[in-house]
Amino acid sequence: MARKSRPLTGAAKTAYLKRVVRAEADIDAAAAERLTSRLNAEIASLSLRNADDEALAEAAAMAQIETASAHAEPVPADMATATDTATPVQQPQTAAAPATDSETFDPYSPNVVVVIRTRGRDATLAALSEIREVANLKLLAREQQLGIASDLASPDEIRLAIVAAAERRIANRRAAAS
Repeated sequence: MARKSRPLTGAAKTAYLKRVVRAEADIDAAAAERLTSRLNAEIASLSLRNADDEALAEAAAMAQIETASAHAEPVPADMATATDTATPVQQPQTAAAPATDSETFDPYSPNVVVVIRTRGRDATLAALSEIREVANLKLLAREQQLGIASDLASPDEIRLAIVAAAERRIANRRAAAS
């Protein structure tokens, strides 16, 4: 069996590093951000080894998230040029403004096409039912390029339209591949 791997650079690398660091339960949020920033500054590229299709799709989706966000945190100059020293570089702590629901909404999560293909229609509808705001559902459809009617107003109608659009995309891909 051939090895599947995917090189990660730029936004995909940053997203992967964030996901791995956040998965560690012993690291608080501030330390996770500092560690992610430092790793991002010191690692030029990395490659996922033996990546399955779902992991590759997730990495691609995370790259889109990072690219779309476009408000990536700049790496301080002292971290970018820092070499191994006995004392770590300390970052000043600043108070961040509390985020609103629209700021924290991730239009790429869940990745509707991936969820339908891996877990089915019911799981997709369950995942979409967690999104309550009509504006967020429309944003998800737009960002994932799932064509839905613009006159839909009910969250339930929009969820069904999103699932139908994803199913159409999957069917079109299968038809094009045959």
